[in-house]
Amino acid sequence: MIKIELLSETNFCSKSLDSYNRKQDVNKVYRRVGGEYALVECKYTEDWDLNKRRAVARQICSDEYITYIALENDKVVGFIGLLRKLSGPYMILDMMQVSSECRGQGIGRKLFEAGKAEARKAGAEALYISACSSEETIAFYRAMGSIPTSNPIKEIAEEEPFDLQMICPVKDLCHLS
Repeated sequence: MIKIELLSETNFCSKSLDSYNRKQDVNKVYRRVGGEYALVECKYTEDWDLNKRRAVARQICSDEYITYIALENDKVVGFIGLLRKLSGPYMILDMMQVSSECRGQGIGRKLFEAGKAEARKAGAEALYISACSSEETIAFYRAMGSIPTSNPIKEIAEEEPFDLQMICPVKDLCHLS
């Protein structure tokens, strides 16, 4: 049974990601071709070594972040890290991961919904996502209602030139008339 919880000192420590499986085999990525995004072949494997996993663990439990973790038998199998400080109308989704063996089970959707709820609570209009341009990652964010932004945050876009800059509105449109 997967539980989604706000990260705390009782459910997370600097070694909580030591056995986390970040591996992702990428075959196609989105790139700008003639002013439009197109899928192009680009094969690589993304993975984290122990030092990277521990650095991420320290980062997401810092005061700068609001982090939710997905737990299975007290083992972290996913997380979403949101920057606490808003950037204009946006709450920045800085990191979101689901372990390789747990993808496709709805964990990402639950984490993303927790992130949207935090953004609403903070008064943000949308989540801002600098998304890895892999085909699977972009398909996930699109399924969550995210769209490429025509007004990217310059510093973030320059730091990650191959990422797609996306936003996902967080306001509940059912109550608007």
